[in-house]
Amino acid sequence: MANVVLIALLVFSALAAFAVYKWWQRQRVLRVERWVKDFLSLRYGKLPDHLSINCSDDRLWPVLVAFENPRTGSRQSLQFTCAGPESSFSLLSDQEEKR
Repeated sequence: MANVVLIALLVFSALAAFAVYKWWQRQRVLRVERWVKDFLSLRYGKLPDHLSINCSDDRLWPVLVAFENPRTGSRQSLQFTCAGPESSFSLLSDQEEKR
């Protein structure tokens, strides 16, 4: 009987740890999205139209952002690095599609 209780506790602990990990990752994604939106609002004076933010759970993968440039109307693509705390977030590349 003790073995069954021990196995149940291990399974419960593993599930709880996984849930906390997924919650922590989701909070990171929300923090990155908020930071990107603040960055774009400061840069353009408002949030651009047709904004798409692709942020992976992998901290080493760049955050990909695409939107319609409010000044030119052309499609703009940005890449950000967001591997650590917010103070380390930075713009990696900025490309504008010519029409």
